[in-house]
Amino acid sequence: MTSNLKNVPPNWQKVRFDEIATIVTDRIEKPIESGLKDYIGLEHLDTDCIRIKRFGSTEDVDATKFLCKKGDIIFGKRRAYLRKVAVSDRDAVVSAHSMVLRPTGDKIYPDFLPCFMQSSIFWKTAHSISEGSMSPTIKWKNLAAQEFWLPSIEEQKKISGLLWSIEDNIQKTEKLIETTETLKQGLLNELLTKGIGHTRFKDSELGRIPEEWEVVRLGNISNVRRGASPRPINDSRYFDSEGTGWIRIADVTSTYKYINKTSQYLSELGVSKSVPVHRGDLIMSICATIGKPVIVDMDACIHDGFVLFSDIKKGIINDFLFYVLLKSEKEFENKRQVGTQGNLNTDIVKKTKIALPSSLEEQKKIVSIFENIDSIIETYHLSLSNLGHLKKKILNEMLSGNLMLKCIPVIIS
Repeated sequence: MTSNLKNVPPNWQKVRFDEIATIVTDRIEKPIESGLKDYIGLEHLDTDCIRIKRFGSTEDVDATKFLCKKGDIIFGKRRAYLRKVAVSDRDAVVSAHSMVLRPTGDKIYPDFLPCFMQSSIFWKTAHSISEGSMSPTIKWKNLAAQEFWLPSIEEQKKISGLLWSIEDNIQKTEKLIETTETLKQGLLNELLTKGIGHTRFKDSELGRIPEEWEVVRLGNISNVRRGASPRPINDSRYFDSEGTGWIRIADVTSTYKYINKTSQYLSELGVSKSVPVHRGDLIMSICATIGKPVIVDMDACIHDGFVLFSDIKKGIINDFLFYVLLKSEKEFENKRQVGTQGNLNTDIVKKTKIALPSSLEEQKKIVSIFENIDSIIETYHLSLSNLGHLKKKILNEMLSGNLMLKCIPVIIS
């Protein structure tokens, strides 16, 4: 199979994949005796990420694996639709569900190969030659025979130089996010126990806190009510294609602070069997993902995997309580009850103690500090997203022959 281009640019050449890459099959029978500590499984590769950010240990794996050297390309040959390919920055032991590949021959610039393997053209081909229904897998002999159109070596050098430069900026932005998140965590621990500008402190059940603060139970400052799910859960009468959103754990897993959309909706009958929430309400997960606080930015209903903090005592700011709960997330996780998923009950939540400033102004100042940090982090995430889209756009447009190098400054601007 040859990747098709409507208009092949001058100086491009058609190549078989095995003319530009070779498979490495150095076997490791006993990983723990390999002298290597790092293991790379498919679970350590992220979709569309050319770098490996985490590793397993060879102490935790057995059976035959493969050896990869620093600079080798790790290609997830199972479930190609997940688009997992990355460059290893170290010698390591690799899952047998991966291919270890190295650039070869004079038709490929080494740094360009992993970039090319991230392109839509490559993944479309990889998906088409996958075999099997339950866990589609690619065989080397089939991949080796695939033909692709590639730019000249000089163009490959320029393209890969640009793409790796963008990747460097992605890495730097990720580091900025990590550093700022660490700063935020430190401030959560500092400001929510010592406050702002205090000089006199007292001992409490939660440690040293300002003299003007008090220790209170969550159940004494709000009504803690558990959500509800219509039963049986698969009864279509309770659901609709639109209407009142139904907030489930899956809806908040990757959400921060606010939720304004859901993947499921309840019918009027379903609403009558659940617990309504309104814009501005504070909820927290108590099942599966434990202790994740979220402020509702819509009218909806909540699954029984949440609790709602309603009728919050006058003099307590919702956003301040959000950050208190955020700081307490690990504490709630440690209170998880034994079970298939693990959960909290409302009594545990009600009895949880927090330190509370008596001054509304101090609460506002603390909230303002965290909102400013959140704004910085959000800006970094937006930059990260834009860099990722830019990299993908340049790569796919250039490999489809629709974009020339001289047009890149226009795209970037």
